[in-house]
Amino acid sequence: MTRVNLERRGQPPNLKWQGIDRCPTLTLVSLIMLAAYGIAHAETTAPASAKVCQGCHGVHGEGNAPAAIPRLAGQSAEYLGKQLADYASGDRVNPVMQNFAKPLTHTDIEALATYFSTANAPRTLIPSTARAAQLALGRQLARQGSEAKRVQACASCHGPDGVGVLHAAPYLAGQSAEYLTSALTSFQNGTRKNDPGKLMTSVAGQLDAADIAAAAAYFSSLPSATP
Repeated sequence: MTRVNLERRGQPPNLKWQGIDRCPTLTLVSLIMLAAYGIAHAETTAPASAKVCQGCHGVHGEGNAPAAIPRLAGQSAEYLGKQLADYASGDRVNPVMQNFAKPLTHTDIEALATYFSTANAPRTLIPSTARAAQLALGRQLARQGSEAKRVQACASCHGPDGVGVLHAAPYLAGQSAEYLTSALTSFQNGTRKNDPGKLMTSVAGQLDAADIAAAAAYFSSLPSATP
């Protein structure tokens, strides 16, 4: 979830990422989260309102890669709640999601966010077709960023290898390349505008199609940040 779960990786976190100091506030949050890695969360019972979500996102929020539908399992309740509220208010535009979110009450949103944040959905790995050079570029953008394009490392805000940072940024590791490409492109072309401080809008605006494809391929090739 949007927490650092490094216990399953079998080693302590390594903070020696180039470029991670370019987002000082979120880096501090990352350090706090890394100090607390390995905390387990029990899956809650699905509320009745989850049925409509499960039709597309899966029973446990496992997502649907070919349809560019993201994993919800393990994302923080705070992040998921904000996205639902933004769909309901129109701050995040998607005709399908807006239709589902508008009728939800505040209590519904809290219940859904809590359920999917604690859901366990082991990821089924889909063989990557990305070339080695593409994955290398994605790894560089994730860990080092790009000085030439004035783009900070993704790890600066999303945590090492995109495991996510609670209260700050969602996990990217294990999301499908299809969804990540769609998300970055929507920030780039201005169809998604609900990022705090317009940080993602700024970052995506500096990337070209090859950069977006590389970053998406790299993060999708990683083990999911959730159980």
